[in-house]
Amino acid sequence: MNLKTKTFSYDDRTRIFWSLIFISCLCLIVYVVAVNFTVRNTVVRQTLEVEEANRVALIGDLEFSYIALKNKVSLDLAYARGFEEVKSPTYISESVSRVLTFNR
Repeated sequence: MNLKTKTFSYDDRTRIFWSLIFISCLCLIVYVVAVNFTVRNTVVRQTLEVEEANRVALIGDLEFSYIALKNKVSLDLAYARGFEEVKSPTYISESVSRVLTFNR
């Protein structure tokens, strides 16, 4: 069996060493940038969650205000605001006509 060994020259070893250093630094930079993006996105998400909670609470308060105002409406208030009871109501027919008209 013939075994051949390959020897690296000093220049090759130096080039390999600096290549590995460069790749390690590049990986470290990519890692730091990825962690930075992750932290920023987490902070933005938490801010949005707080804002959403505040808006949901505001909507709840507005709904309660609407219900309270809706319960205050009565016939006496409507009459005081100028509304009148209709003597002969007009209804829209529910029958479907098959004719399409265009009035000018």
